[in-house]
Amino acid sequence: MMRTEVPQQILNLSFHGIGRPIGRDFADGEREVWVTPETFAATLDACVGRSDVHLSFDDGNWTDLELALPALLARNLKATFFIVPSWLGEPGFMSKQDLKELAASGMPIGNHGLQHHDWTTLEPDRLEHEIGQGRRLLEELTGTEIRTAAIPFGAYNDTVLDTVRHQAYDFVYTSDGGTGAPEAWLQPREHLRSSHTSAEIAALLTGV
Repeated sequence: MMRTEVPQQILNLSFHGIGRPIGRDFADGEREVWVTPETFAATLDACVGRSDVHLSFDDGNWTDLELALPALLARNLKATFFIVPSWLGEPGFMSKQDLKELAASGMPIGNHGLQHHDWTTLEPDRLEHEIGQGRRLLEELTGTEIRTAAIPFGAYNDTVLDTVRHQAYDFVYTSDGGTGAPEAWLQPREHLRSSHTSAEIAALLTGV
């Protein structure tokens, strides 16, 4: 049965890549957040009709366009794609034209930082630039207004939150895990991992 009521809690489920990178190797710690095509497809199937599950993708890997987009469209699902604009066109990542195609398909685009730095390590002026310039480039490329941001590495402190709040984002996504209220400005996310079993994924989806 389709869920039509407004959920009291939502699960923000995040992906990074599907299968393995092409044209580059895994970065440190990246392998654990790439899932098999089979796991990806089964997870999407379980999300169909779920208003209490929100999907997202980080980084702008080539699999976002080649594998994720067709699978989402086939199931009438939407996901937010948090892009690192400086990685566009690099081996294994989407091109600028790919990003335009993704946005034209109706998928929301969000900011994941200009260069995917740990925002807690940056001086205030550089932090402002990292967040603000990433947003400006994405808006120029897509012709859309960027209203959401995902914090790289999930690393934040009061300075990071104050900076993002000052830049007037509607929602900011962390890696804290668990569920959140739909209207909350700071949204926790669960990252799907290669180690997740079918039972663990099912538990995530039934625990909302």
